[in-house]
Amino acid sequence: MSSMSTGLSHHEKRAARPSLSMPPLAVPPREAGRLLSVGMSRLYQLMRTGELESYRDGRSRRITMASIQKRIARQLADSAGEWQQINPQPQRRGKASKARKYSVEARDGDREPQKGSSSRTS
Repeated sequence: MSSMSTGLSHHEKRAARPSLSMPPLAVPPREAGRLLSVGMSRLYQLMRTGELESYRDGRSRRITMASIQKRIARQLADSAGEWQQINPQPQRRGKASKARKYSVEARDGDREPQKGSSSRTS
């Protein structure tokens, strides 16, 4: 530990920083992907097609928050009025098959096995 060390880990130092009241103007690709709920491949595809604006800052890449917000606005505009709830209550598939299963078991259970034969009949 150096004489200048505070004894805090890297994560503790970042958490101790005062949060800015103003949101960032640009974010790294990983953060942009998290904000848009897309993977890194899709994110870089959006940057290649020009849907997201990015720039290099030294060796790192930054994506502007304005372009992220514009993309979300475009997505909302494209899907306006399209969303509908398809099945308010999903069908219960298991109910009918269980009822059939129990009716078969009940029908087979009424028969008494014959001596010298197995309980199953074909």
